[in-house]
Amino acid sequence: MNVTWEGSGRDGTGWEGLSPYAGRCRLPGWDCTAGLVVGEDAALMIDAGSSVREGARLRTRAHGLLGGGRVTHLALTHPHFD
Repeated sequence: MNVTWEGSGRDGTGWEGLSPYAGRCRLPGWDCTAGLVVGEDAALMIDAGSSVREGARLRTRAHGLLGGGRVTHLALTHPHFD
């Protein structure tokens, strides 16, 4: 999947590129961070917020960033409310 991180934070997706294949999104409220790692045929989201609603919002943001591609894997690093 091709991702253009430049400007993605300004267009409403909230993603900040850290490398050509990885980015992060800072979430309001608890100021937690979600990550996105993109490969050729897969995308890994690292943490999905602190609620189902926040997770759905992140998935939608990632979908837009991935040009219609979808998150194929999810890693949850710890129980959240942060």
